[in-house]
Amino acid sequence: MGLLLLRAAVGIVLLIQGGMKLTQQADAGIGEWTAGWVAVASGFALLAGFLTPLAAALALVSAIVLWIYEAPAPGASLFLPKLLAAFLGAVAVAIVFLGPGGFSLDARLFGLREIVIHPRQS
Repeated sequence: MGLLLLRAAVGIVLLIQGGMKLTQQADAGIGEWTAGWVAVASGFALLAGFLTPLAAALALVSAIVLWIYEAPAPGASLFLPKLLAAFLGAVAVAIVFLGPGGFSLDARLFGLREIVIHPRQS
């Protein structure tokens, strides 16, 4: 359940930030448009738990691009832009390392992974 909550939190924030990036700036460059679409796509994938490590890696890339292109306009973002990008990047790395969890499409499509630790032989 913890991984589901983590994926959902990051997915929702990515959907909001990507949607805001796509709708607010008419004169945005190709990098900003690409980052917005990547954020929306990886947000949907994280919410569904589909190809989670890839989606989280794309979330990290979009967080880095948002960090670079974010203008310090007050009220234009959900949170402080640089702080949000750093938070998304850190949590995306954690999701890449932790994986999708049991409540995901990845678990249904590819099966659950079980780690077995054998006792030491003395």
